[in-house]
Amino acid sequence: MRKLFMLGLVALALAPVAASAQNITSFYDQGGSRASAKAGGGLPVSVSPPASRWAYAAAASGIAATTTAVTIKAAAGTGLSNYISSIQIQTATLGNATELAIRDGAGGTVIWRTQLQTTALPVVTIHFPSPLKSTANTLLEVVTLTSATGGVYFNAQGFVAP
Repeated sequence: MRKLFMLGLVALALAPVAASAQNITSFYDQGGSRASAKAGGGLPVSVSPPASRWAYAAAASGIAATTTAVTIKAAAGTGLSNYISSIQIQTATLGNATELAIRDGAGGTVIWRTQLQTTALPVVTIHFPSPLKSTANTLLEVVTLTSATGGVYFNAQGFVAP
């Protein structure tokens, strides 16, 4: 029988077991975060509270020719923060290079940024092993810091937790 020990969000498995679809164990930490581990030493397949996941999908034309920020997740409520666990970025050919930033609050602190060049960018997925975290009860937004013709497509996934 396999024993799982939880250390934060890292599971340690002891004693070998034949892996099968039935050998998946779910457990919760003290904050209610769920992690699943596969028998045979597989990586966790999910690390987020089960009922509080959210996703943001890019608008049909993306972010184009503007420096106006787009809210990707509204404030979560008193004592709750928004977390971003992964994002996807894609661009059409841009008229000029720009920066893409995720901000904590309307016009707030930049918590993540990257440069985007003029050459079209295929879909790039970025996973945050330590999710980006907003201040409690604060929205998250994405913005291009200089206006550029062409579309910038941004998707995000995350969860809400204390």
